[in-house]
Amino acid sequence: MKLRKLITTKPHKYGTRHLTAGEEYEVPARHAIALVAGKKAKFASDKPVRAAKVEQQLVADSDDSIAGPAQADHGVGAMTSDAAIDRLRLEATQLGIDIDRRWGVARLQHEIAQAKR
Repeated sequence: MKLRKLITTKPHKYGTRHLTAGEEYEVPARHAIALVAGKKAKFASDKPVRAAKVEQQLVADSDDSIAGPAQADHGVGAMTSDAAIDRLRLEATQLGIDIDRRWGVARLQHEIAQAKR
C-alpha cells in the first residue's frame, strides 16, 4: 500500500488524530485523493521539510519575558525544571501570594508580575 504525504489546509479529524492547518501526515493514496478533493488537505512535496529551522525561529530568545532572558545552552523545557518552579514558588511566597501546588511556571510568573505592580 503506497502512502502519500499531505499537508492539512483546514482543521479536521483523520482517524483518531485531530489535525490543525499546516500539519504534515501520511495517508493511503485512496484517502489522500478524497481529502484533497474535499479541500481539507493538499499534497506535500517529496522534499524533506525543514521543521527544525522553523522551530528555531519560532522559539527565539526574547529579553522581554517575565522570567528574563533564556539561557542559550538549555532546551525548550528548561524553565519547567523542579529548581525553577521551586525558585518561583519561593519568590511568590515572599511576595505574600497564596500559591497552589498545581500552578506551573507560566502561572507563577503571571502571579508574581501582578503582585509586583
